[in-house]
Amino acid sequence: MFGRPFSILQCLGYHPAPTHVTRRWRRITPLELMRRLPALGCVLYLPGECADTRSPPGWLLGSADLQPLLRTHWLAEVGEVTTEGPREWIECVDVRGATQARLHLLPDTDYLAWDRLLAAGEGVEPPVGWRMSRRFQPRSARLCCFAWRALAGLRVFDGRLASVASMAGQRVAGQVARAEALPLERMAGV
Repeated sequence: MFGRPFSILQCLGYHPAPTHVTRRWRRITPLELMRRLPALGCVLYLPGECADTRSPPGWLLGSADLQPLLRTHWLAEVGEVTTEGPREWIECVDVRGATQARLHLLPDTDYLAWDRLLAAGEGVEPPVGWRMSRRFQPRSARLCCFAWRALAGLRVFDGRLASVASMAGQRVAGQVARAEALPLERMAGV
């Protein structure tokens, strides 16, 4: 699921059966995605590299690592059952079919808002350019909460570090970050 790091059991020759990954595709606009993300509460955000720095008219971004969300045209709802338990995340996919970012569901995430986000988009087939074999390379991992606010007639979209996360949420986020070989950005005030 997250790059499959080797475990002690694998080093001893035990190789568990591969898990089945499911994907459901939704079509959503970047602005609709940004409007719905604040309701999720705490999530693990893994942005990819994004060279495009344009924002939609009337919107500003609080940090450059939110740019991948502006390129989102499809959401892939992904689920997998691992030896550590079930995992669920959203892949934000651009018009070329390349994954731009991932949002991981945590025990601290508002599950009803997560379901509403996935129900907002129109169910579609995978984008033509999408290839399951493409490896997404996140450039950072952080526990964050999204928010937007008005500022001088503009809407500012931001992702601030989460101020509170449960031990279970921190454990899941740490597992994902380690599997991606990324440091997990610390929570605000910690």
